[in-house]
Amino acid sequence: MAHVHPQIEDTHLGGGYFLERACKTRVTCRLVNQLNRLGYQANLQPMEAT
Repeated sequence: MAHVHPQIEDTHLGGGYFLERACKTRVTCRLVNQLNRLGYQANLQPMEAT
């Protein structure tokens, strides 16, 4: 059974929680490594600001 703090509300953190919390470079490297393990080669370029 998980320990639940009684004063902390159970809220959904949202789909972007991990990206907002982690360093952008670290997340990018992790995702590229996952693609490499799946047999893909990734070549990423930053999107131009609109």
